[in-house]
Amino acid sequence: MKHLKMIGLALVAAAAFMAFAGNASAAPTLTSPAGTEYTGTLTATASSSLLLKATFANVTCTSSTVSGTISTNTETHATGNISTLDFTNCSTTTDVLANGSLTVNQKGEVFGSNSRVTMVAFGVDCVFGTTTNTKLGTLKGGTPATMTISATLPLIEGSAFACGSTGTWSGSYTVTTPGTLLVA
Repeated sequence: MKHLKMIGLALVAAAAFMAFAGNASAAPTLTSPAGTEYTGTLTATASSSLLLKATFANVTCTSSTVSGTISTNTETHATGNISTLDFTNCSTTTDVLANGSLTVNQKGEVFGSNSRVTMVAFGVDCVFGTTTNTKLGTLKGGTPATMTISATLPLIEGSAFACGSTGTWSGSYTVTTPGTLLVA
């Protein structure tokens, strides 16, 4: 009988622990400050030259800003629309046609959707961009947070012969708002 009471007590304790664990809320993907869900403005500026390599052209931009609002921040991802996307001081004419949106998952992987940027290569307009969830790079939390870009972007419009069917984009950004941004 003594063993039966001990087993019963152990089962009650296990059930109580499981109920407590089940009610604990999962942490959001992005926090600022630590432990506090972050929704709000996210702004990043280029901290190195950005390079878009296409078949016959290499476009270098020394300045870029991306800014938007994190509107959804769950335990699996944070998402928001981009309100500002610009590339300046570029080696050729470069214009943003569509800002799109960004998603960051709990591993810090950054994905873009529906962005479009045109560049001129040998007199031909080449439009590269993100389709749905094109992997762009990695966000590393900190004070400040940093984002490393290493992406293959599909050609959206333009001559595949002159532009290539894909372009590679590389560079890095520093998050300026918020001052501290952490990734789950």
